[in-house]
Amino acid sequence: MNHPLQLIFVDSSPNDVEEMVSTIKTSGVAVRSRIAQDADDLTNLLTEAQPHIILHALENEEVTLEQTVSTINGRAPEIPVIALTKSADTDPVAYMQQGAASVVNKKNAEHLQLVVNSTAKTQFHIQELKEIAANCDELEIRCKKLMESSRDAICYLHEGMHTYANEKYLEKFGYTNTEELYGLSIMDLVSPDDQSKMKDLLKSFSKNKEPGETSLTFRKGDDENFTAKLNYNAVSLAGEECIQIVIQSSEGGGDTKDLEEQLNYLSERDVHTGFYHRRSIMDQLESAANDAKQGKVSQAFIQIDIANFSDIKDKFGIAAIDKVSSDVARSLRKCCTHGETLSKLTEESFGVLTSNINPKEIQAFGTSVIKSLGELMTSSGSDYISIKPAVGAVKIDQFTADVPDILNKAKDCCDEAWENDKNEIVIYQPNDEQMGEKEKDERWTLKLREAVKENRLALLYQPIISLHGEPGERYQIYTALRNKDNELVPASEFVMRIERTGFGKMLDRWIILNALKKLSELRNKGADMRLFIKLSSNSILDKDLPAWLGEQFNTNGISPNYVCFEIKESVLISHFKESKNLVTALQGMKAEIAIDAFGAGENPAKILKAIPANYVKICHSLMSGVSDNQENQNAIREIAEALKPAGTKVIAQFIEDADTLSILWSLGINYTQGNFLQPPGEHPNYDFSL
Repeated sequence: MNHPLQLIFVDSSPNDVEEMVSTIKTSGVAVRSRIAQDADDLTNLLTEAQPHIILHALENEEVTLEQTVSTINGRAPEIPVIALTKSADTDPVAYMQQGAASVVNKKNAEHLQLVVNSTAKTQFHIQELKEIAANCDELEIRCKKLMESSRDAICYLHEGMHTYANEKYLEKFGYTNTEELYGLSIMDLVSPDDQSKMKDLLKSFSKNKEPGETSLTFRKGDDENFTAKLNYNAVSLAGEECIQIVIQSSEGGGDTKDLEEQLNYLSERDVHTGFYHRRSIMDQLESAANDAKQGKVSQAFIQIDIANFSDIKDKFGIAAIDKVSSDVARSLRKCCTHGETLSKLTEESFGVLTSNINPKEIQAFGTSVIKSLGELMTSSGSDYISIKPAVGAVKIDQFTADVPDILNKAKDCCDEAWENDKNEIVIYQPNDEQMGEKEKDERWTLKLREAVKENRLALLYQPIISLHGEPGERYQIYTALRNKDNELVPASEFVMRIERTGFGKMLDRWIILNALKKLSELRNKGADMRLFIKLSSNSILDKDLPAWLGEQFNTNGISPNYVCFEIKESVLISHFKESKNLVTALQGMKAEIAIDAFGAGENPAKILKAIPANYVKICHSLMSGVSDNQENQNAIREIAEALKPAGTKVIAQFIEDADTLSILWSLGINYTQGNFLQPPGEHPNYDFSL
């Protein structure tokens, strides 16, 4: 979808609307939403702008579905209405008979996303088809005008019959108007000696549609014949496949080549501005996006909106719009001095594709455009029209690597410039609300890659403490990113994102490598230390991990039994075969295994039978509020009792207060870990003798 989705909610609950908009946005759709609480609101909003979809809450007592449908049908019947309900027993048939396209339960987020996305795609396709049809009509008109001015005789044939002829063609054959030619076969104008040649040409062309050139003898009236060279090609007129015949003028050898060049030029350009059409600039944006995917970031896209376009259209009428477009185009050309590519996106929007990606230079260009258009005084009759521009820009990089994303972000920046009354260009600077999940993932991966290169990753240590006085020092290993302000950003903020991009494997290896170095250093100084290291799902799928680990243990002189590798219960379930193979390899080295987030699944005991572990770490859902939750206490006690015979030790995580700590001892827990005891820190300095 190349544009933000415009929605109107007929709903008396702003909270419901906010929640639904958030749900729709999570599917990756840019949304502009407005709320109509009654019929008057709806009428006013429809006057301001036409939405893509209306969503009507059936529980809204201020306006009925029938009223909403009636209001829409009186203004824009092509806008679909989706009925919203909170009732699980709603029969959709009755409401669809009243005019609703679909009926959706507000609580069913997935259904809401599917229906809105499907309906939106249909609306955007309809909009695109209308634009294409309008452009085709415009192009046909321009082509016709161009052919009328040609020195060559040109006609269109459909199934051998004339459907169009320019003035030169009429003149050449002695006709005074086109009506005399309509329905007349081309064979009637060819000399009897060449009619078989013309017949073969038409027959061959109908099969392969290949353009060509030939010479034929034509007849003008009953007595006069002339021989001429003609070109033929496939064209479309009013949706019908035709043959274009061009009989070259004897004056200067004809102008077919010039005509073709002009037609090609006009097919890509807007007639009033000379800028590229929207569909033509799309190809160039696609090329820039493909370059960006390969790391070649060399272009930016700038959008210029005439923010007061609706006011101009309402006050001065459609006749003034072409004049405004031409004058705005002239001003934009003066601002472009570095080979920028200019395009006409919509009636009120222009685009500039530039190789100037330096933010300061983009800012300077935007300032120049705003000043130039702000000072522009175009006229309509005796009235002067002032232009109020809104300018937004986006760099085409790996995070904006598809055309819809580029256009949406540029449009968002234009909207921000206008809505916040900024008389300056707004350059896209992503925040969490603007970024899609994929972009957030990729940006975090890029941050981490830079952090590894610049040595800005840190290991953090959190003690795991025995409740029964077992000897030895045990630490859970975490990692954190040191940002530009020297602040530590914990892994919890980015770990799931990097797993989705596959960077988890690289990060795991960095953690293991540096943790083993530290373990070797401290054990050589006499510390009886063991480390617990988490493995991401990326590492579970890494078939080379066991061999690499063996090399690292040997290089650092560390016995594998001083390291316990943790795998989440959910990862074990979703990648069971790979997890089992890895656990077997690690246990073959004598390394220990812990199952993290244990107890969250339906049958944790079954997992332990298949993959025996040295430790389990109780999941957060069972640890949450455990001091006051008897049910959770009983579940933890059952786990501890069930694991005793196999010798599997139980670790309780997330200890935040003394009450929880005192209860866990009575539940049969072996070890505890949490911020109440000591939060993760850069130095393993907990006093285990306490």
